[in-house]
Amino acid sequence: MKTNQGFTLIEVLIAAVILFSSLAITAQLYSASSLSAEKAANAAKYYQSAELVITNIKSQLRERFEDTKQEEYNGLTTVFGFQYEWHAITQSKITPPASIDDDVPQLPRYPVFLVTVNSSKGDKSFEFRVVAW
Repeated sequence: MKTNQGFTLIEVLIAAVILFSSLAITAQLYSASSLSAEKAANAAKYYQSAELVITNIKSQLRERFEDTKQEEYNGLTTVFGFQYEWHAITQSKITPPASIDDDVPQLPRYPVFLVTVNSSKGDKSFEFRVVAW
């Protein structure tokens, strides 16, 4: 009578293939998840900085308009390590609100700018409107 004293070579090879396949799949999943997490963190940082970018651009645009009264402006601003290039074009002009004792209607004099903002990487952009005075 013969007794089993261990695993055959075929059994060991099949176990090794299963083990290494599961390790390779786990490593690939870890790599993909860390890449996704990094992309999500960069996107969150970009979108969190958008409000500050808009505020910076508005102040730059109002300062320049006060000095020059041009129809177009370009600029560059940096927020949280991201650089943003912006371009503003006058779309229209609006009338200031009338006061109670105004007898003569006022002419439109406050420009409404359409501002286009591009990130330095060129992969993201957005637009907004702002009034300058």
